[in-house]
Amino acid sequence: MTDEQKKRIGSFVVAYKAYCKSDQSAKDMQERQERMALFAQLTKDRILQMDEADILALVTQLWATQFWKNQQYILDKIISSNGLENLRKALADLLCGQSDISGRYDHFLASIKYLGPASVTEMLASKMPDQCAIWNDKARKALTILGFEKDLPLTKYQITGQELAKFNNVCRTIADELAATGLPKPDLFGVDYFLYEVTQAASEPAITPPKLQVQGNFDHDEIGDHLRDIGLWLGFQADTRQKVSHGAEVDVLWRAQIGNLGVVTYVFEVQKSGSIDSLILNLQRARANPTVQKVVAVSDPHQLEQIQRETEGLPAEFRDALALMSVIDVETIYASLSQVMGIIGPLKLVNDLFPIAAANKGK
Repeated sequence: MTDEQKKRIGSFVVAYKAYCKSDQSAKDMQERQERMALFAQLTKDRILQMDEADILALVTQLWATQFWKNQQYILDKIISSNGLENLRKALADLLCGQSDISGRYDHFLASIKYLGPASVTEMLASKMPDQCAIWNDKARKALTILGFEKDLPLTKYQITGQELAKFNNVCRTIADELAATGLPKPDLFGVDYFLYEVTQAASEPAITPPKLQVQGNFDHDEIGDHLRDIGLWLGFQADTRQKVSHGAEVDVLWRAQIGNLGVVTYVFEVQKSGSIDSLILNLQRARANPTVQKVVAVSDPHQLEQIQRETEGLPAEFRDALALMSVIDVETIYASLSQVMGIIGPLKLVNDLFPIAAANKGK
C-alpha cells in the first residue's frame, strides 16, 4: 500500500468512526449477524436437500438482489434456467467446496445464470467473512476514490477468480490499515461497511463516473444487467441476451402484457466496440417482430453520434422506431433508483417475498 493510499484511507476514518457509533451501525451489525448465522447453517448436505423455497429465501436476502422489485419473475428465471439440481450442486460447491475460493467462484459464474459477481461474492463473504470481500459497484467506486486503480480492474463488472484473489488481498491491507488507526480490525466482510461509508462521505459523489464520457470505457455486461434491472424495477418482464426474431438476438429485452390486447416489447443493444453497421442490422431484424415498439441503441456519446449519422438515410419507419440512449443516462438512472430503494427499503412497506424464517422452516 502506498503512502497516498494510506493517506486517503485515513481521511475517511473520522467519518467511519462516527458511523460505527451510530444507531444505523447497530442495526447493520444485527443484520450482519443474522445473515452470517443463516449461512453458517448451510452445510453441503443441507444445500443439496434445499427446495425452491429454501433457495429463493437465500437469494432474496442478498443486497445484490434488493433492486429487483419483480422478484418472483427473476427468481423463477434462476430456477428454470439453471435447473434445481444443477443449482443446488453449484451452491454446495461454491459455499462448501474444498478447492480455493477463486476456482469455486470461476466455476459458479461459468455454470449458473442470473447470479452475477456481486451476488456470488456476497454469498461467499456471508459464509466465509475472513476469506472473501464483496465485489460490487460501491466497492469499486470506493476503491477508485482511495486510489487503487492501478492495483485492481475497477472498471470491470465481472472479474476472474484470480482478480478476486487480488481484490481480497487489497481488502486485507485496508483492514490492517484501519486497525492501525485504533479501530477493531474488520474481517473482509466488515471491510465492505468501510468502503460503503467512503462512497457516502466522499466529497466527489458524482452519480455518473467521468470515465463513461470516454469512448468504449464501460463494461458491456454491466450496462446490460443494469438495463435489465431498470426494466424489472419499472414493472416489465426483463431479460438479457434474448432472441426476438430470426437472426436477431438482442442484449436486453423489456416486455409487458397489456391486458387482453397483447404484448409490447422494447429491445436494447449495447454498443461498446465493433461494427456499427452490424448493430443497425440487428436492430432492423429485431423490428421484424411485430410486438417490438422501440429499438434502442445504447453507447457512449461519441458512438451515439456515429449511429445517428449512419441511420439518417434509412427508411423513416425504422428511424421513428429507433431511440438512442447514453450509457451515462443508464448509470444515472440505475444509481438514482438504487438510492430510491435505499430509502424505501428500510420503511418495509411490504414484507419480504421470502423472509429468512422460510429458509429455517422444518429444519
